Amino acid sequence: MRDPWLRDGSGARALAPRTRTGRLNLVTTLTLPGVAPLLRIETAPVSWGPQIIDLTGTTWVTPLDICCLAVIWKRLADSGRPPEFLPPDDPVARRRLIDAGFATLVGTDWDAPAGTLAPPVLGLTHLATAEDWDELLFEVWPETQGKLPSPELTKRMFDILSELIDNAATHGASSVGTFVAADYLPEAWGAARGIWLAVADGGRGIPDHLRLNPKYRGITDDRELIRRARRPWVTGTRDRRGWGLVEVFDGARESGPSDVLIRSGAGEGRFALRAANPPHARYSLIRPAVPGTWVHVRLDPG
Repeated sequence: MRDPWLRDGSGARALAPRTRTGRLNLVTTLTLPGVAPLLRIETAPVSWGPQIIDLTGTTWVTPLDICCLAVIWKRLADSGRPPEFLPPDDPVARRRLIDAGFATLVGTDWDAPAGTLAPPVLGLTHLATAEDWDELLFEVWPETQGKLPSPELTKRMFDILSELIDNAATHGASSVGTFVAADYLPEAWGAARGIWLAVADGGRGIPDHLRLNPKYRGITDDRELIRRARRPWVTGTRDRRGWGLVEVFDGARESGPSDVLIRSGAGEGRFALRAANPPHARYSLIRPAVPGTWVHVRLDPG
């Protein structure tokens, strides 16, 4: 099986860039400039196994960016090759990473910029199993009181997180575990207002999980498997499962105009959800393939 953390999406080893002298530069750098670089991925990286992750040009990060960075770091750290992080020059981006707990996770000692931001609704949280979340929920639920516009939105956020975490812990289980984060953005940084939440894991991924089921084994296009994963009863097991993503989409739609991103394997689906209308879906092929499953949800606060 190819390792997408070390190779590009075709399975071939990614070539190291050459210096001006023509010698191979063996240091692989993942450069993430601008706004929400891992949510948007405007320029495909050479690989997901860099030695350096350069955040100096990052100007704003979402919960998905934070969770994906954590997954990349954890996978490489577990293999004995933790990447070096270059912190953002932008004070807001650096403060958000520090306040979310990312700098603590990776063991960096970044200078905290002056000023304060509103604390995240849910800081970066690492889960080994779904049971970990069940226990943690009793602690984090009271801590979110007053951070969101209404109790109904708080419940909807936790319902969606619980479904996504159950999927990740059950079907994407790995030594990397699952990372979760959430934030409320009333008006800031040019982003759509709402509750932004993310769940990312470094496990098998949706396409390879569904291929465990003989019904889907012959489907080679990861985009098609992500499309099918939204349907009821579509699962890689023989159990009567497959409602997790259905309930995620229903919950997001009920909150108002909302958005969902699912990225797994070599497939990506972006969905605009509007009441009484089918989701507007756009599927893309991505390279290199993403190890695990990365999910972003933006809920409209009403």
